[in-house]
Amino acid sequence: MKRMLSSIKAKRAGIAGAWLIVAFTALAGAAAMSFDLGRLAIAVQRCQDIADSAALAGATRLPYETPARTAALQTAAANAAEGAGWPVEVTNADITFVGPNGTVDDYTLGPWAQGLKVTARASVDFSFSRIFGILGTEAERSCIVIRGPVEGIPIATMWIAHNTPLVYGEQINMLMADGPHYANIPGSFGFLQEPPGCTADWFKLLQAYGLTATDIETSFVNIGDSVFAKTGVNVGNFKSALKVDQGKARLERALAVGGKWEHDTFTDYHPDNPRIMLVPLVTFLGDTGSNAEFRIEKFGAFWLEGINQGQKEIWGRFIEFDFPGGDPNSQLTYSSGIFATEMVR
Repeated sequence: MKRMLSSIKAKRAGIAGAWLIVAFTALAGAAAMSFDLGRLAIAVQRCQDIADSAALAGATRLPYETPARTAALQTAAANAAEGAGWPVEVTNADITFVGPNGTVDDYTLGPWAQGLKVTARASVDFSFSRIFGILGTEAERSCIVIRGPVEGIPIATMWIAHNTPLVYGEQINMLMADGPHYANIPGSFGFLQEPPGCTADWFKLLQAYGLTATDIETSFVNIGDSVFAKTGVNVGNFKSALKVDQGKARLERALAVGGKWEHDTFTDYHPDNPRIMLVPLVTFLGDTGSNAEFRIEKFGAFWLEGINQGQKEIWGRFIEFDFPGGDPNSQLTYSSGIFATEMVR
């Protein structure tokens, strides 16, 4: 009897020992998987971050594929080098471009939008999971960004004829008083009234100094809106707004020694540089004086360069400018100089 009991106890001990081994193995496996899954999760996030930054950088160079590809690859390489963890790779083959009305994945672009998709990849070698024969895997994430002309912007209280020849980077006289100009619009010198309901007046909008969020929001105008000429503007008015006014004028602030924008150029600038003027490009509908009516056809972004008040001249360069917000899939022509960039996937 004692021998039988000893045998039963031994069997039970053996079974318990076997279960302990199974349990330990399961726990070790779970711990191994948990550790390696954590590594994978970090690598996946790294891929997403780099894909996002590369796609956004590339989109600002659209619709030109070569500069867009270069910007995306350079940004991906810079971010991969700066971060910790696994090397993340973005190659030429990982960048796909899509044009107006095109489809990328399940997203369809509008008639004037351009877009690109960037995919980033990282190889993840597992550690503990190798004991189960799982050596590693590849993390992969993508980002799609589109860019197109915007439909509405906060107004700079000037107008330019929409049929004025404009080439990016070329200097023009932005003031429509002395050519090109429309006849029978006395006293406007190419300026516009502030929009109805705007909380900032004409001068403040032109100077773009001290504007509140409400001022900006109520100054928005859109394609197709009617706007009206501003009469009674003299040289001193626009000189104070744009050139000299106790440090508040656009050029004074932008050119201040040691200031944020001192070294900006029209091809490399901070997006909030006060030299950037967003101006409606319009068609004259009729009437005279303060009743002279214009229809907004599109918008232009201009880099303010100087003023010759004796000749009633305001000089600027037509530039491309990415405006935060807006609808990049609007029904606008691509000749606008103001664009919105949006991450859609």
